Amino acid sequence: MELYNKELLKNLKNTVDDSGYYMPKALFSGSKFGNVRLETKLAYVALLDTLLKKPVYNQENLALLKIDNPVIGQTLAILANKEVNQDKVARYIDELIEANLIEINKKDIYIYHLD
Repeated sequence: MELYNKELLKNLKNTVDDSGYYMPKALFSGSKFGNVRLETKLAYVALLDTLLKKPVYNQENLALLKIDNPVIGQTLAILANKEVNQDKVARYIDELIEANLIEINKKDIYIYHLD
């Protein structure tokens, strides 16, 4: 799997509908991520949605999010239909790292492309 970069994110933006959330089929079908909790999968979707709406890139053109971005928690609260605070977001991020869906470098979150 590769990390989202400028080109991958641009291609994804051109194929998704802005009225909803993009949920990669690979995340929800098959056994590769079968042991990942639904809330954690929704956290991945929230990260990806935040990235699609306001992309930031590093010098290598990799797309990233700041770990303390409040939009992540707000988006996840909508998706999960429950209250989400920074502690919950931090736990989901830990689970996403364990599932090899994201990686963290200092305060930056990089998201793996699943398709």
